[in-house]
Amino acid sequence: MKRTLVLAVDRDDDFGVKGSVATPVIGIDGCIAAANSLGIADPEDSDLNALYAAISTCLDLQEEGTDAEVALICGDEKVGHKSDLAVVAQLEQVLDTIKPDNVVLIGDGAEDEYIYPIISSRAHVDSVRKVYVKQAPNIESTFYVFSKMLSEPNKRKRFIAPIGGLILLISLLILIPDITIMLMTGDISNLPSISRDIILMFLGILLLMYAYSFSDRWDSFNSFVKEKILARGTRLVMTSLAIGIIAISALVCYYQLEDSYNATWLIAGLRYASMMVWPCIIGIMVYLFGSILDEVQEESAIRLSYLFECFSLSSLGIVLTGLLDIVLYYIAPDVDILIGVGEVVLGVFITLISNYIKRKYRPEPIAG
Repeated sequence: MKRTLVLAVDRDDDFGVKGSVATPVIGIDGCIAAANSLGIADPEDSDLNALYAAISTCLDLQEEGTDAEVALICGDEKVGHKSDLAVVAQLEQVLDTIKPDNVVLIGDGAEDEYIYPIISSRAHVDSVRKVYVKQAPNIESTFYVFSKMLSEPNKRKRFIAPIGGLILLISLLILIPDITIMLMTGDISNLPSISRDIILMFLGILLLMYAYSFSDRWDSFNSFVKEKILARGTRLVMTSLAIGIIAISALVCYYQLEDSYNATWLIAGLRYASMMVWPCIIGIMVYLFGSILDEVQEESAIRLSYLFECFSLSSLGIVLTGLLDIVLYYIAPDVDILIGVGEVVLGVFITLISNYIKRKYRPEPIAG
């Protein structure tokens, strides 16, 4: 007697993500338990109906005298190559366990149909069934799938993000020339005519924000600011001071560079980068100093890792300055290459000393 495998496929792993079901699941009892887990977590998920349909199909085949077994395989939340590999791995595990002669595929028709050719290349597929909502099968293929897509972040990113990006790109391609002409001529009479494109641009931005769950990310950012920054006043003050040092230094260096002669834009850019190395290093050190003060206030202790990071930053600043001086030597004759070489050697020496001290005072591992 031929053995039939009734296979339910969930490509985006709703059973694992929502119902915490470990797949593959083989057998009617196991599939019923998996369906109950997903049903409790999300009763409206269409994959739930697909698994119940697979169980029902298996029972019908058994009543007809067919040697049938049911199984559930899932992919991964990140739909694509990774999820397809997971489906193939679970499929081969199920095929090795059951050794069926033919397979009946069951899915919700929204996402799982993309994996059907891969399954059919590894097993003999006799039938494919798509499970729809019984009350409105025609609406399921449009409204229900669309509403499911909107409710799940990974599907929003996959389907809505490209639409929002395309709308934003088209609107920018139309707007940029008009705005450029308006700024050059100072004529704002064309502003009403480009309002439609501006609305289109904002629509694209809103779609992208919705696709990437901007509201959830904003809430997480607000929580982070309240819990990690605002609740720690010392770190906030020192972070603000670090940003201020870098910003003010950027302006001062720019005006200093503007007053000096530079033969090319490349020389000017390299000199500006060389001038900004230490303000950036000092700004980062000020931020680390704020972290040290914050830990002293909270835990009355200082982590040595912060001190070693300061040494590493110092050596990094010296090496970067030396490398930029060496590059400038070959394109600007007023730079001494020996200074650059000395800075690189000094930076490497500080790094070696810092690593030696770090290894010497590293806690010894406790033998288990």
